[in-house]
Amino acid sequence: MMNKLLSVLVAGALSVAPALYGQDDPAQKKEQQKQQADRPETLTGCLTEEQGSFKLATGAGEQFDVSGPADLSKHKNHTVKLTGTTKNEDGKKMLTVSKIEHVSPSCAK
Repeated sequence: MMNKLLSVLVAGALSVAPALYGQDDPAQKKEQQKQQADRPETLTGCLTEEQGSFKLATGAGEQFDVSGPADLSKHKNHTVKLTGTTKNEDGKKMLTVSKIEHVSPSCAK
């Protein structure tokens, strides 16, 4: 009787262990997302200004609200390559620029 009870307990413990091992750790997942967000990303597109806010339209059709150095204004209506960190805020894609490269003096396709 004792052997059967012990066998059932061991079998139960062994069947539960893999399920517990496979669960996601929310803290680890959050850290991975933060590391991905902190990685610089480079995007190329047309930089425009609307009501004092800069926007970048990429060739893939993505739209980003852009913030960064004051010299963004001298690249208005130009094709630029912007490097910086991206994030999503309230469904809007944001790009904080750390580097600007001029590609073309126009946004013509």
